Amino acid sequence: MRSLLFMLNCGRTARFVMIMDRWVHGGILEGAWYARHGGKLGELYTILHLPYTSMVLSYVLIGASLSPSLFADRLTYTLIAYFLGLGISAHALNELNARHWGAALTKIDLEIAFFLPLLGALLIGSYGVNVIYKLSYENLLPPSILVLFIVLETFFLFAYNLNFANGKFHNDLAFAFAWAFLPFLTSYYVHALSLTVGVLFIGLAMAATAMIEINLSRWCKNFRRKANLKEMKFEDGSIVPISTLVLIRNPEKALKLVVLMVDLFGIGLLLARLLG
Repeated sequence: MRSLLFMLNCGRTARFVMIMDRWVHGGILEGAWYARHGGKLGELYTILHLPYTSMVLSYVLIGASLSPSLFADRLTYTLIAYFLGLGISAHALNELNARHWGAALTKIDLEIAFFLPLLGALLIGSYGVNVIYKLSYENLLPPSILVLFIVLETFFLFAYNLNFANGKFHNDLAFAFAWAFLPFLTSYYVHALSLTVGVLFIGLAMAATAMIEINLSRWCKNFRRKANLKEMKFEDGSIVPISTLVLIRNPEKALKLVVLMVDLFGIGLLLARLLG
């Protein structure tokens, strides 16, 4: 019996190692390493960009974990709001504006995926503003700061995905600000109701990880969407046989490790806060 259990455990471990190895080192070429086929469900899974959405939620965890006070209800609401707002609504809007991943999801499907989650996120935000207003003994400054964060996040949701001002807001800095700096800062603030210079610098560090992610992601995605590479020719005339998968393997591995690092850091900080 013990031998059977040992063999089963070994089998599960081997499968887990194989899955992780494929996840880190890459596999079949798609528009993105996490892209899936399979009709509406596969397309929905793809446009949610779950690895990058998990980074946004991790920034929320990091902000809450570093705050002087930690409230389970505020953290829960903030996580839900960001998953609805940036995880679902923003990605649905991006797909509505420019079809990147297929046509299984209809325009109505995407409009629903855009509008309802955004409404839910804004309702949660409004509830949070009301809670902070009451906790501040009707002092307008603390809730006003949260309103500013909500307005900025909503603005960039539209400006980034709809290419406001001829795409001036669709760049790496805007992405890092809205998808990393603001989630971290908002999460910290709703618990601490204050900000410090040190917190702003940590927010910039979070933004830097998002900059790494978006640059690696775009570079790899551009090559994935082209015809498969067969060789590289240098100015001296030398030719090196190489495939697209080999060319992007290391950058994509770095991309996946950035995602993993941010996620583990967020979960680890929260666990250290709760259990330490």
